Amino acid sequence: MVATGEGGLASVNHLVTALREFRVLSDPDSRALCLELVARELDTAPPVRSHRVTDYFLAELAKECLDNERFMRALRESLAILAPSDATAIRQLDSVIYQMTARPVLSAAATERLRPLLAGLQVADLAGLCRGAAGPLPEVPPVTDPWQAFEILNRMNARPDGLPPGLALVEYLAASAWPLGLADRLRSWADEQARELSLTSQLRSLRQQVGHAAPAEAIDAYLVIQLLPQDEPGRYELSSWHHYDPADWNPVRGPVSKVTAATVERAVQDLVHEAVVEWEDAHCIHLEFVLSAEDLHLPVHMWRDELDSDFATPLCSTYSVVVRSLERSRTRHWYPSWKKRWNTFRSQPERSRQLVVDGPDPDSPRAGDPSALVARLNADEHVAALVLNAPPGASREGNLQAAAAWRAGVPVVVWDRRHPRNPDFVHQLGGDLARLREAVKELRMEAQGIAPAEREDHLGQHVMIVWDDANRPVGVAGRLAGPDEGVGGR
Repeated sequence: MVATGEGGLASVNHLVTALREFRVLSDPDSRALCLELVARELDTAPPVRSHRVTDYFLAELAKECLDNERFMRALRESLAILAPSDATAIRQLDSVIYQMTARPVLSAAATERLRPLLAGLQVADLAGLCRGAAGPLPEVPPVTDPWQAFEILNRMNARPDGLPPGLALVEYLAASAWPLGLADRLRSWADEQARELSLTSQLRSLRQQVGHAAPAEAIDAYLVIQLLPQDEPGRYELSSWHHYDPADWNPVRGPVSKVTAATVERAVQDLVHEAVVEWEDAHCIHLEFVLSAEDLHLPVHMWRDELDSDFATPLCSTYSVVVRSLERSRTRHWYPSWKKRWNTFRSQPERSRQLVVDGPDPDSPRAGDPSALVARLNADEHVAALVLNAPPGASREGNLQAAAAWRAGVPVVVWDRRHPRNPDFVHQLGGDLARLREAVKELRMEAQGIAPAEREDHLGQHVMIVWDDANRPVGVAGRLAGPDEGVGGR
């Protein structure tokens, strides 16, 4: 079975990423039951070996799916029976299966004539053009060049206006192609296909819309990076999500890899470089690190870019870098208070306020009583930010205060990585909570611009901020670590 033209290993990776979202496939007993259901559907035992390491099992499962479409369909139906509550995972798997099994809309002869026209075509916002061409329903996976984008869209269902997304994409590409002779050849090719499909009027309507559309405004892009601790200290599972859509939150998950404390900085650099190429016209690229409680001490904003050059600089000197809580993202019963407090903060920022642990105000909450802190936070839904008096991940006191914030749903948490906290910490952050993220970015950039001898004393080197948008979740699968998922077991 042929996939989307990306190569066999890329297809395996897409399937493994989708299958990893199913918790039933990480447990040896439930995965065995899943294979029994598949065997019942196929009337034969599937040739999939049992592996102690989950990723090995998933890779073999994906390989069998690519070799046997009936097996893929049976596996999908078995997972729907075993994991009926994993609706998001089922949708993601359906999307991958569709991309791998859908037949191209346009003929092979026609697409071969198109291929040389797309070779070397430079496009400013290919992902945006793909979203426009695909229409409102399907999600388009990350693409790297116009030909790959055409191959993927050419296997998608028709848009509401009846146009195949692949044909619509060519029209979008023609509108931005240079030189003009190439644009004319692309339109001529599109006209020929539209005539054969009796879609000439629909294509002309799209051409008019694309030709007269106002230039798109630059939008913010988000790269969310998750570090999932493994059993062996200093080892992580690195996941990432890309988002570049002004209308809805539609993060696209990237490949999953294993890293160590020594290699994670370079792995993050590579992810950032890929994002910059993909979003070269973005207004701003936000980096968000999803960290566990024990890793909140990591100075992710100080991890460097351009590691192999003489100009290695911290990420915070270029990008907005914030932290998100892995524990909160995985604890469903904390979501209601988190969403309520976040939505209140965004809709009524003028009424939002912060609490400072051990602050100068006599009414400030005091350190040492986390239960009292939670009660204090729960009593006031307009508290949107909490200033800790100790760094979490590096002190028990800071850990307890951060945990209180997660439980109460406080979306914004800041702290000084130094202990004790700088006496002037709160004053330097400013009083406008709505732009606290920007204020932290400015402090960090200011620190990078001063003399090295003074830099270590600057707050911008040490301030950490959690900016946890409850309406922008990313999928978290599996456990924090498991007996068969640590790198040491591989």
